[in-house]
Amino acid sequence: MILSTARVVKFAFKDFWRNLGLSLMTISILILTYFSLNLLVIVNFFTDAAIQVIEDRVDVSVYFGPEVSDERVHGVRGNLTSLPEVKDIVFISREEALETFKRNHADEPEILAALQEVGENPLGPVLVIKAKDAGRYGPILEALESPAIKSLVEDKTVQDHRVLIERLTSVTAKVQRAALGLSLVFALISLLIVFNTIRVSIYIHREEIAIMRLVGASSNFVRSPFLIETVLFNLISLGLVAALVFPALNVIEPAARAFFDAEVGVTAYYRDHWMTIFGYQLGAVTFLSLVATALSMRRYLKK
Repeated sequence: MILSTARVVKFAFKDFWRNLGLSLMTISILILTYFSLNLLVIVNFFTDAAIQVIEDRVDVSVYFGPEVSDERVHGVRGNLTSLPEVKDIVFISREEALETFKRNHADEPEILAALQEVGENPLGPVLVIKAKDAGRYGPILEALESPAIKSLVEDKTVQDHRVLIERLTSVTAKVQRAALGLSLVFALISLLIVFNTIRVSIYIHREEIAIMRLVGASSNFVRSPFLIETVLFNLISLGLVAALVFPALNVIEPAARAFFDAEVGVTAYYRDHWMTIFGYQLGAVTFLSLVATALSMRRYLKK
């Protein structure tokens, strides 16, 4: 059993090197297939990351009058915190609100001069409320309309990016369809290349196969080297793609961080889930390649 397996593997590697040109062409097309699949994974990741970044910037800012004490604002904060929709509430004191106002208008001397003429801090405390997701602000806004809270509130603003999220989702869906279509095209080409590569290999080895038949070799023994060769094509292709993906992600990561103005973590995602990502890709593409190989052997390798 061990000797037969060793011979089958040796035959597969021998055929790989004997038809090196065909092997490299097959590997090249498979590389494009694996690359397009990883492109689809990366696009999906960045879409989810972009939506998460945008949702994190959605909040409700509640502005209280300057006469409202911090204790009463903390009481309102306690009531709102009990709502199941609320994720976090940040309290900003009058002094902090004034410093933020000055910082935001540092390039507008007219506004700062007007503020100085007032003589005292005209701003009240602020609560910045974040919901657990962008679609759960309704109950929070309803709670702010209650008489006990509404009488204390001067103004409130909702930083809503739903239109941006919808546009991003729409554009990403188109990109995903394009990447998926590209993956399917390369997968189809890969199957055709594998099919013809195995067919040529069978033709080249027709005399050896005939001798194997004469000496009583089983059909499995004759077919196994071609199946192993197909698996070898996929392992080499995926290995090369993996070797390119991680350096590419290290280059993309800083650019993505600057674009989103937040930590994205695509490199960490691949590092933590590489077995799942590459495992599914290897399983799917290898299975299709083996189907193409089996069809080629069925047509061109007589039983």
